[in-house]
Amino acid sequence: MLIGARRTFLRRMPVREIASDIGLVIPGRQSYNGKPHMDKRIGVVLVVILVELAFRLVYSTVSLPVNPLFFTLLVRLVETLIILGLALRLSGVSARSIPREIAIGAGIAAALGAVAVLGDAASRTFLHRDALRLLIGRQEVADPVLFFLVGCVIAPFAEELFFRGILYSWLRQRMRMIASIVVSALFFAGMHGFIAPVQLVGGLIFAGLYEWRGNIWAPYTVHAAANFGIWVLPWLYPSW
Repeated sequence: MLIGARRTFLRRMPVREIASDIGLVIPGRQSYNGKPHMDKRIGVVLVVILVELAFRLVYSTVSLPVNPLFFTLLVRLVETLIILGLALRLSGVSARSIPREIAIGAGIAAALGAVAVLGDAASRTFLHRDALRLLIGRQEVADPVLFFLVGCVIAPFAEELFFRGILYSWLRQRMRMIASIVVSALFFAGMHGFIAPVQLVGGLIFAGLYEWRGNIWAPYTVHAAANFGIWVLPWLYPSW
């Protein structure tokens, strides 16, 4: 009789509630409800920050015969391995369909790119100013393949793991949505040296996408496409 009652109780419990009780994570949208609990994310944040600072200190104080892009690639790979090794289930990589999330990100990236180009065209026509030229400049690249690998593939992935998968989800359990988006975007923009408008807006968009989709794949796709556009677009304008 007790066994029958237990079976009836389990049938009435939601699957996600049962999974949560036994410590499993079901891929899909991330839930931010419930009381914040100690997890690995704050430890991962501290470790990644220390690793970043250590690499920057070494690079600024020791004369290393190494390509700066290759050095950045090494740093981002180390940080990615740390995050995935210490907090894989908490990093935002789980999704019901990764190809679908990437497709959603690609569609959003295309829409944002169209808005940027049309906005620039409007500013040229009506204001006689190049809006995009004020925000981004041409980047002289000696090794386009390495630059693409670092700036448009590896670095965006590592940054999405850290800033959205780990940091944003940790903030979201402790703060309201808007506050979490703004704070994580400020951290993201500040990581680039100073809080520039392009990085700040990007941080807001990426965090908003993570809030919507519950995983890193859509924001990663938009992030990678944005980096590619910032690199390539100035070279497509003959008068840049």
